[in-house]
Amino acid sequence: MASRGGALKQIIRDAALRLGFDLCAFAPVVVPPPHAAFVQQWLADGNAAGMPYIQRHIKRRLDPQRVLYHARTIISVASRYRPPPLPPIDWQAQLRGRVAAYALGADYHLTMGARLGELARTVEDIGGGRTRVYVDTGAILEREWAAAGGLGWFGKNTNILHTGEGSWFLLGEVLTTLELDPDAPWPDHCGTCTRCLDLCPTGALSPGYRLDARRCISYWTIEHRGSIPREMRPQLGNWVFGCDICQEVCPWNEKLARRESTPEADQLVPYLPDLLQLDEAGFAARYQTSALFRTRREGLARNAAVVLGNTRNPAAVAHLAQALRAEPSPVVRAHVAWALGQIGDAAARRALDLARAHAQGEVAREIDAALSGAA
Repeated sequence: MASRGGALKQIIRDAALRLGFDLCAFAPVVVPPPHAAFVQQWLADGNAAGMPYIQRHIKRRLDPQRVLYHARTIISVASRYRPPPLPPIDWQAQLRGRVAAYALGADYHLTMGARLGELARTVEDIGGGRTRVYVDTGAILEREWAAAGGLGWFGKNTNILHTGEGSWFLLGEVLTTLELDPDAPWPDHCGTCTRCLDLCPTGALSPGYRLDARRCISYWTIEHRGSIPREMRPQLGNWVFGCDICQEVCPWNEKLARRESTPEADQLVPYLPDLLQLDEAGFAARYQTSALFRTRREGLARNAAVVLGNTRNPAAVAHLAQALRAEPSPVVRAHVAWALGQIGDAAARRALDLARAHAQGEVAREIDAALSGAA
């Protein structure tokens, strides 16, 4: 005879699928979690870069019962997103950037959050107890609990992988005080493959399931505020928001059929001068309901300037020169100066010379470096 916890679990899983989630898994709350020592050492080694909030709430991350008193089970759900084929473009010739596929369409924090709220109400209605919902929004080790509950295994690219879904899915959690029968964890299916480690352009991934945010394109283009170190700028390539390389090269993702091409796929390769020229109102109008809102207008314009520099295309000079004159943010202007230095033709140098007389601080230093060829 099935236990009460097992029967409730099936009702909850059926409800999750009806709400549009593609996977649902159940993990028992264990304090500390299995990889607590790994997380603490990862933080101590500085791998979190400029994300102090991870360390600040470490006690809550390692103990879900500090998040929800008497939490007994963590229900992990996954929502699939299959990226459409990219439009056939020459990003350097056409001045186009790249956006990570998860940011296509409406912000998943909003769309998944509403559905998770419904799932949490279902859990309370059928089983009683209390719940707490997270969608990458609080102090919880999402991948830890997803792996512990058998949603997938922890891949070498530090994403959760599933034999049927690869890693093209987003995670959410419902913490509950109900004690539900746990699912069995998956064995590792990465084997000897090291494609994600070998093909990460910045070397952010290393053996032992380690990601160093100090070298991660997603960190620099999304989380980081202020100036990007000069040595990192060329390594961004054409990425203006996030990075999908470690997922694109994964054999488990290569097995999956991509979505059909859609008009919205153009959002994955935005025209860089448009991003550079957005003001605050324009940025909000375009991205307020998108995951790109996370990087803020200044961050997105900064990233667009860097990628324009990485194109080395003289067609970008007029757009950069205009930004050097009119952009209100010194951070963005500094990166614009760097980009002009990367292109380095006569028109770029002329724009830098004209701006130098009125430049101050970081902008002046970047102009000097660009004119001296040290950019």
